[in-house]
Amino acid sequence: MISLTGLAIGILADARQLDEYTNSKGLGYSTFEIDTLSDLPPALEATRKSLINNTQSLKQLTLGPTSLLLETLFTFNDLVALRFIYSHRIPSYVPLAGTITYTALSHSTGISPTLLRRFIQAAMLNRVFSEPKVGEIQHTAISRLLATDPEAMDTVGFLIEDLAPASTKVIEAHKKWPGSEEPNETGFNVENSTSDPFYLEFAKTPERSRRFGAGMRFMTRGSLYSLSHLITGYDWAALDKLIGPGTVVDIGGGHGAVSVALAKQFRNIKFVVEDLPGTVKEGEKLLEEGLRGQVEFREHDFFTDQPVKGADIYFFRFILHNWSDVYATEILRRLLPAMKEGSKVVIYEFLLPDGATEKWTEKQGRNLDMISATGWNSLERTTSDWATLFAGVDPRYMFLGTRTPAGSSVSLIEAEFRLLKDR
Repeated sequence: MISLTGLAIGILADARQLDEYTNSKGLGYSTFEIDTLSDLPPALEATRKSLINNTQSLKQLTLGPTSLLLETLFTFNDLVALRFIYSHRIPSYVPLAGTITYTALSHSTGISPTLLRRFIQAAMLNRVFSEPKVGEIQHTAISRLLATDPEAMDTVGFLIEDLAPASTKVIEAHKKWPGSEEPNETGFNVENSTSDPFYLEFAKTPERSRRFGAGMRFMTRGSLYSLSHLITGYDWAALDKLIGPGTVVDIGGGHGAVSVALAKQFRNIKFVVEDLPGTVKEGEKLLEEGLRGQVEFREHDFFTDQPVKGADIYFFRFILHNWSDVYATEILRRLLPAMKEGSKVVIYEFLLPDGATEKWTEKQGRNLDMISATGWNSLERTTSDWATLFAGVDPRYMFLGTRTPAGSSVSLIEAEFRLLKDR
């Protein structure tokens, strides 16, 4: 067991590396007003993660078990303060440069100065706004982001207004529907008093759907989610070199963002983007003229038999994590009649480790797994989960394994269709 001093020594070494890098680039030290640690080179990103993990461990050890437990239990107050700021659009009333008094903010918002002070000062503990002088507030990097980036504000709204309330009803859903894998028997369904699954319920309210879409775009920004990792992290070139075009079926591919990105790099691969009718029509409209013929769109429901026969790769990106095992099994089974010897299923999703972790930088995977349970009765899977899933679909599926491209937060999962006589 490492001592507090040992942790602190490691923290100092990591901090020094990051400071030296930002100073060498003329960026200066990272502050709560200006972030200079985003999109670091891979080696320094590893250093940043090490610093986060070690400082979190140092904090938790120093707090001790009672204080750490209470800190966790009181996190709902952080959401209350942030919800107040979101609901009243407080960031938009604070000048981007300079300060504003609570009294002046009260005149602009119609909220009493005392109420403003209490909730905003609570949010300041998470570095949302700061108070450089008693009675005056100014932006921090976080609050300025909320003021200037509508998708950041929409992300707060989606998580606080839609998911957080549903998360408080997950246990009630488990009691009401024990062991359910149905997408309409979730905490979200209990909270919203609906029998419709998540996406159908959202479709009833255009503003919720819009906010959800904006939140998804915001949360998948940055180099960790870049499609460049998918382009370079898989051997697409092997298909590109085939005599005659290789074929990739992009199942649930939306407007074709993945297929378009790959098509521009690999001109001898044909891409078929499958989705529901309205999405397909929009994708066709958006498709660049130079890619027509190489990329095509087809209407398809992935709970019906796959219509494209003999493709080399059947590809899923962020699809199967929305479905419990019983439905994921059905989706994969529907591919079988179309597959040829050697056809592959390639999946691009978040991958959880098989074992537990206390590393703070790996918490997002657990966050997403809890969200999957809350909204869909689904899960973010581990490598063992994927192996078990494919084995349960059909013995002709040979699970080839998983890997995470360098610098990516998303992983590749792969299986191959092989006739049993070839085993």
